[in-house]
Amino acid sequence: MKGAQGRHLRRESAISLLEKQISAHEANSEFVSKILKDKNVIKVNPSNHELIEKIRKKKLERAKTCLENTKKNLHK
Repeated sequence: MKGAQGRHLRRESAISLLEKQISAHEANSEFVSKILKDKNVIKVNPSNHELIEKIRKKKLERAKTCLENTKKNLHK
C-alpha cells in the first residue's frame, strides 16, 4: 500500500512488535543474554550479569521511547 494508509498499517504493526519486545525485556534478562550469545558479542557468564542488566535496561528504555513516539505519530 502507498500513502497514508500504508504508513498507518506499518505503524500499527510496529506498535505490536514493540510491545512484544518490551514484554520480553521486562520478563527477564535471558532475552538479552540470548541475543548477545547469538551475535557472539560477549561470553555470557555470571560475572557479566551486571553488564547484561545494564544492556537490558538501555534496550528497554529505547524500546519504550520508540513505542511512545510511534503512538504519537500514528495519527499524523
